[in-house]
Amino acid sequence: MPYCPRCGKEVSEEEKFCPSCGVDLKAERVPTGPRMAEKLEKAEKAEKREKSEKEEKHEKEEISPVVPLAGGLILIFIGVTSFLATSGFISWTEVGPYLLLFLGVIIIIAAVYAGVIATRRSPRP
Repeated sequence: MPYCPRCGKEVSEEEKFCPSCGVDLKAERVPTGPRMAEKLEKAEKAEKREKSEKEEKHEKEEISPVVPLAGGLILIFIGVTSFLATSGFISWTEVGPYLLLFLGVIIIIAAVYAGVIATRRSPRP
């Protein structure tokens, strides 16, 4: 009994189209059972290989230490500026510009760090 070359379902020799997937059976040569089984087995192995490669790729991804470090530095800066403002060393109106300046410096440092890490992971030829 022949099988559909696309989906592998068993079809009768008189059918022109596969009842399952609709492929034209007369246009393509319909393989017999053992050959189709080999094709399906090879396709399954290739699919499993691709899936395992994708899983390995996701396992290699690491969380960058820049984000928690930047968050911690921002909290420390806010704490220090709040302390200085309540102590009277700086006024509350100066806290906003200092905060923006500090955030800008942290973003620039994070971008440089990310660039260095990216260059190390995939160096130019």
